[in-house]
Amino acid sequence: MASTSPSATAQWQRIETLVQAWLDERQQLIVLLCTLQGVRGLSSREPQQKQLQQFCELLMDYISAGYFEVYRELVNEARHFHRENPALTHHILRQLDSSTDEALAFNADFENPGTCAELKAQLPQRISLLMQTLEERFALEDQLILSIHQQEPPLRQAMH
Repeated sequence: MASTSPSATAQWQRIETLVQAWLDERQQLIVLLCTLQGVRGLSSREPQQKQLQQFCELLMDYISAGYFEVYRELVNEARHFHRENPALTHHILRQLDSSTDEALAFNADFENPGTCAELKAQLPQRISLLMQTLEERFALEDQLILSIHQQEPPLRQAMH
């Protein structure tokens, strides 16, 4: 019976911890987004403005962590443990680019209280659009995770 090498287990556990922390951050993002969904008007004194800025900050943290940490680690894991499906991975990463553009545009418009005040009438529509975009993004990210990062550390034989 094949066993898991200590180094493979350690690498898998490190990536598992990274992915789980990132998914926890996603959950916080969803909660904040749902809170904001009911917002109709903003002023710099209202708590919604603070929530919106907090959401924008968390959104950028989440997007950045995905691109600069999680996706990279998943791709490295796929190579290391011979779970590569370059066509699928490339396709998913390309599709994620458009949702990144939408998230960056939302952040640019609403992170700053000054521009946010100018665009407050657009906020409900923009939040709805962002929710749809993020829903698609999360499905793609889940597909990427499931195609590479399995529920158990790889067996020693898989490392050959």
